[in-house]
Amino acid sequence: MKILVTTPELRFPIKLTFPIGVLRSRWIWRIALKYTDDDQKQDIMMYSGMIAESVDILEKYVRMNGHFNLVEVEAKDGTRVVIRI
Repeated sequence: MKILVTTPELRFPIKLTFPIGVLRSRWIWRIALKYTDDDQKQDIMMYSGMIAESVDILEKYVRMNGHFNLVEVEAKDGTRVVIRI
C-alpha cells in the first residue's frame, strides 16, 4: 500500500509505503495487544483474523486485476491524499 500526501505548503510530496502483508504477522498483533487496554484485547483478537482474511482476498484481487486507488481525496485548500493498493 502506498500513501501519497501533497499540499501547496510543502515543496515535496510525502510518500509512505506499507506492505499490507505485514497485517498477517503475529508480531504486529502482539505489539497491538501489548499497548491495548484489557477490556479491548478480545476485540483485537477478533479483528486480527478478519483482517488477515481480508488481506488474502485483497492480494488475490490485485494479482488478478492489478493495483488500484483505494482512496483519492482533494481538499479545498489543495491538499491531496491518495492511498494506492
